[in-house]
Amino acid sequence: MRFSRRFAVLALAAGAWTSPALVQAQGSAEAWPERAVTVVVPWPAGGFTDKLGRLMAEKMAAGLGKPVVVENRPGASAGIGSEHVMRSAPDGYTLLVTSTDGTVKLLQGKGTDPVTQLTQISMLASQPVTLSVGPKFKGNTLADFVAEAKRAPGTIAYASNGEGGATHYGMEIFAKQAGIQLNHIPYKGTAPALQDLVGGQVEATLVSLQGVGAQLQSGRARALAITSPKRVEAAPNIPTFAESGYPGFDLTLWYGMVGPKGLPDPIVRKVNKVLREALAAPDVQQALRSAAAEPVSSSPEEMLQFVQKEAARWSAMIR
Repeated sequence: MRFSRRFAVLALAAGAWTSPALVQAQGSAEAWPERAVTVVVPWPAGGFTDKLGRLMAEKMAAGLGKPVVVENRPGASAGIGSEHVMRSAPDGYTLLVTSTDGTVKLLQGKGTDPVTQLTQISMLASQPVTLSVGPKFKGNTLADFVAEAKRAPGTIAYASNGEGGATHYGMEIFAKQAGIQLNHIPYKGTAPALQDLVGGQVEATLVSLQGVGAQLQSGRARALAITSPKRVEAAPNIPTFAESGYPGFDLTLWYGMVGPKGLPDPIVRKVNKVLREALAAPDVQQALRSAAAEPVSSSPEEMLQFVQKEAARWSAMIR
């Protein structure tokens, strides 16, 4: 009993001593934002992640009443920008547009964990990818691609947007399923990869429909298959991997908004509310669907559960 009373007195004293700091922190979070917010995009300008980040930043600025600035920090398959946000103060002024690529890259880093070292805020979108070929490859179907790869193992060169990213591992997973060997050529982003695809330096790449759209329209590239469960409205002539004989190949890219570990819950809820309202807006939905992407909003808890499952799935594939 004597110990219990003493513990209670110490606990009350500790509470009295820490309470003002807690109240101040809570009040600061409630007042957020008091200045401009930076949204980090871990890819170069011009790609889908960049366009998504700028679209969300515009809506966030309107909803929060403060400027929201997009900062591109490309490199290491989204690893550089992601790690920068991990090291940032959890005050809500530095956020990150994360994606499948960022998650996959962080899983391979030393001491980096996309689940425990980031605060999940909201899912934003999902997007299928295409296996697209340039003028160097003469076939017209996925069956042609597999047949040529089997005829000359290791001679078909494919580009990825970075070593260790989702499209790199995705193509290797497909190659394993198809029983073929390919030659991987990593690039620092989608733009230079596509430049060499249409220039004939590489034969193929896995890339989003939005990313390769201009090259498809001009005829400089051809999409052999797309990873969506059914053909997409934006390009109904592209067959799915499933109907091309590979129903087990599943690579859908996803995107979300996160912050550093320890981001206060009032800030998380405020950003989540603004993002969910933005994703429900007709103009945002139209902009995403025109890029063959689907708007996907979620609660922070739903995103956390999703990212935990994705991390476990990709960790197994990486091993």
